[in-house]
Formats: sequence, C-alpha cells, structure tokens
Amino acid sequence: MSADGPSELQALRAQLGAAQADAEDMARMVSHDLRAPVRHVLAYGEVLREMAASGEDLAPALAQLDRSSRQLGEMMDAVLALVRLSGAPLQPGLTDGALLVAEARRAAEAALPEADRARAIRWEIAPGLPPVPGDVAQLRQALAALLANALKFTRPAVEPCIQVDGAVLPDGGVQLRVRDNGAGFPPAQATRLFQPFARLHGARFEGLGMGLALVQQVVRRHGGSVRAEAAPGQGCTVWLTLPQAAATGSGTSPA
Repeated sequence: MSADGPSELQALRAQLGAAQADAEDMARMVSHDLRAPVRHVLAYGEVLREMAASGEDLAPALAQLDRSSRQLGEMMDAVLALVRLSGAPLQPGLTDGALLVAEARRAAEAALPEADRARAIRWEIAPGLPPVPGDVAQLRQALAALLANALKFTRPAVEPCIQVDGAVLPDGGVQLRVRDNGAGFPPAQATRLFQPFARLHGARFEGLGMGLALVQQVVRRHGGSVRAEAAPGQGCTVWLTLPQAAATGSGTSPA
C-alpha cells in the first residue's frame, strides 16, 4: 500500500458515508412528496364509486383523477432520472467554459414551451470563461437545468436578462455564477430551493421542482457546492463551485 493509502481509504469511506446520507435524505423527501398525488388518486377512486352509485356525471372526477395520475407518473420518472444520474460513472475532464455554457443554453432554449420561444431574452455571457473541471455531460445537464430555471422565472420581467460569468478560485477550483432578474423568492426559503419537488412559487410556474435538485446532485458528486441568493421580484443568483480535483476524478463521490 502506498503512503497515501490510509488517507485515500478514509476519504473513500467519507465519500461513501456522504453518498449514503444523501440517498437517505432524498428517500425521505421523495417519499413525503409522492404521498400527495397518491392520496389524490385513492380519494378520487372512492369519489367515483360514490358518484357512480348515485348516478352522477363522472366526467369531472375522471378528469381530476387523470391529472393526478399523470402527475404521479411524471414525479416517479423524475425521481428515476435523478437516481440514474447519481449512479452514472463520472468521466473527469476539463471543458472549455464558453462551449459548456453555449451548449447548455441551447439545450435550455430547446426545452422552452412554444409560447416562450418568441420572448426576447438578453443574454450576458462573460468573455473568457475559465475551463470547467468535471464530467462534461453531467455538467452540461446541470447547467442546462439551471438556465432553464432562469428562463422560466424571468417570464414576468419586462426586460428579461440572464447573466453568466465565472472565475478561477485561489485553490484552483472554478466558480460559475448564473444571475437572472426574474421572480426571485424569499431569502428564508433558500434552503428549500435544491430539494426534490421544491416549488417555491406553487402553481404560478409549471414544473415539478426537480431541476435544481439535479443541479445540486451533479455538483455534490463532483465534490463541489451550490448556493443561491434571491429576493421577491428581484431575481436570483446561483453559484456553482467545483474543485480542481474534479478534473481528474480525485475527491469525487463514488459512482
């Protein structure tokens, strides 16, 4: 065993423990959030039986049952996608920052609802973005989810603007920042933002609330961190921090 053997083993154990804790936390949150549509489906089954027995029109209840069933299916698909992502092997590397942002932007714009595609969005992408360490496919997916979030929540803005910049940190890591001038949210809710199925605006905006959970999953798998700041009506800023070690795979969580 090399001189670094014991410390490497300790690091792997710590990573495994963190991964197990993350999985347990996600299981608890997902279990809680999936109960609501399940309850709706079960409740409407009983309502349908009562309506059928009394000869009432079943169409409204059937429509609601269909919506709840579809929502449950979409939530289960989203959870499965997140689980698959967490188990996918990381392919460490170093990716051109400008190219990564451009590809993520294209993916986010392609996923826009048809009604949103005519909106004029001002993009301010900083020149000279640094190379980004980590698995390019997963980072692209995470950044696309983050940009899609910014696109959605700038819908109420008169002149929507999304800014992206980045910097190399003193320890060799990289930080990317995405800022928008959209709906924002109360600062006290920032800790909920990256949880699965977090929808801080309720039904005002579409979606399941899984995009930022995916962002956090990817960044944490790379040994990095993500945080956000916002205020109602004043937009949101998200920082992604990735360690230099993510370029080689050292310090990343196990697949």
